[in-house]
Amino acid sequence: MYLFCWESDFGLLKAAHGMEIPFAFNNVHRSPMTGSRQDRFELARTMSQTWIAFARSGNPNHEGLPDWKPYDPVNRATMIFDQPCKLENDPRSEERKAWHGLQVPLPWEGRAFAGSGI
Repeated sequence: MYLFCWESDFGLLKAAHGMEIPFAFNNVHRSPMTGSRQDRFELARTMSQTWIAFARSGNPNHEGLPDWKPYDPVNRATMIFDQPCKLENDPRSEERKAWHGLQVPLPWEGRAFAGSGI
C-alpha cells in the first residue's frame, strides 16, 4: 500500500491522480505536470528503484527507501512517497474511520458501496 503525497508546483495539480506515473518510470523530465521542483528527480529515482525491486523479487525494499513492511488489516503499513519517503501505519485513519458503518446507496444499483468492512 502506498500514498503519493509529493506535490507538484505546476498549476493546481499538487498530488493529483496519476501524478506518480512519471515518478515510477523515472521520466519526470518529460512530464510538464511534475513541475519544476528539483527534488522531483530524487523521488523519481527512489520510486523507480522501488518498482524495479518489486518486479524482480516481489519485495519493494531497496537501499534508499525506509523498510517497507507488508500491508495487513491490523497495522495498515503504508509507504508515503514524498520528500522524504516514510512508512506510516494507518495513515489518515480518521478519514477511514469516518466511513465505518455508513451505507451509501448507489442510485443505479440500490446497493451500498461503503459499509462496515472498511
